[in-house]
Amino acid sequence: MKIRASARIGNVKSAFIKLTTFCTVIVFSFFIAGCATKKDRDFVEINADKIEESLGVDKETLDKFRVAVVEPLDNKIPISSSPSKSAPKQEEKKQRIKVSPAKSKEQVSLLKKKQKEMIVPSAMAEPSNLTPKEYPKDFPKNLKDYDLKSKEVWPKFTPLVFPGEKFTFRIGYLGLTAGHIKIETLPIVKIGGKEAFHFKAQMRSARYYSYIYSIDDSVESYVHTDGFMPLKYVLLQRESAQTVDDLQLFDSEKLKTYHFYKRFKKGKHKNVELEKPIPRFFQDSFSALFFVRGLPLVKGDLYEFPVVTRGKIWIIKMKSDGIESLKVRGKWIDAIRVDAETRFPGVLEKKGDIRFWYSNDKKRRLLKFQADVKIGSIKGDLVEYQAK
Repeated sequence: MKIRASARIGNVKSAFIKLTTFCTVIVFSFFIAGCATKKDRDFVEINADKIEESLGVDKETLDKFRVAVVEPLDNKIPISSSPSKSAPKQEEKKQRIKVSPAKSKEQVSLLKKKQKEMIVPSAMAEPSNLTPKEYPKDFPKNLKDYDLKSKEVWPKFTPLVFPGEKFTFRIGYLGLTAGHIKIETLPIVKIGGKEAFHFKAQMRSARYYSYIYSIDDSVESYVHTDGFMPLKYVLLQRESAQTVDDLQLFDSEKLKTYHFYKRFKKGKHKNVELEKPIPRFFQDSFSALFFVRGLPLVKGDLYEFPVVTRGKIWIIKMKSDGIESLKVRGKWIDAIRVDAETRFPGVLEKKGDIRFWYSNDKKRRLLKFQADVKIGSIKGDLVEYQAK
């Protein structure tokens, strides 16, 4: 039994490594395959308020990236922006066509027809940070090259942000429940005088195998409402084998990231503090999930942009593969499939592949994700959804 359990752990961990740099909701955790009940969705709140002080962040930096609550009137639902002339205007079909797993020729024909019925959100009004700006002296050329590519992606983006929205996903492996992930959008806040979207995710392993390895992790991302660029990222890992505090701050004016990290594992402490340059256009490994949500995602579309995590820069490539029919919470839903590939520059070997399915409607809800491993695959299926 121990050998089988170890093999399962290895496969699950391998899958979550595949998700690295795209969605830290999953990447830093792995789940033990087991039985779970609805009680496993009762997440433990982890207090991240004083993480900066515990990591030894200086007062000047603390003040610049301190989170402040804004008035409720600033939290409008949904967050939308003015349409772009270049954005195609398409209307949502009132009647949905259900397609069963065993598709007949007629059903296949209908599915192909729906590839032309993509519901594309309006592109955002040009954010202020798209205007030309001088780079700091000795700024890395490769980061300038990233910006040239990314500048073509950002104008196509629409911020689909809905404060009060909550997703709960069941994580499955080999037909068993390994744990749950809750993703939510919290009210808008201010950081350094800038309004920021606030996204949060919590991960919890199934109670049935908590005596083998337990996980109660939390990740938060704060993203500037103008241009959708990350400002702050906080990861807290509270697991059987380790405790981790991970803070990443992003200064878009100086084009720098500040990373503070503390880990306690096997009786040993590890502390990291670094400062690195960053491109003007980027995402963190959690906000990228929401950024992709707001892209047109028309079949055949390709998107490429950098993701900054712990001072390192990864390149993520996205391909929209059109519409598929998924059964979600007992109902058939038209979903846009997106294939994601992450690479570390200079490394030929692919570092991770994962597929995501977003609803083909105006909200573009995340419905499912999947990563293949040596034996089987890790799947995340939507089991609960709430919206104001």
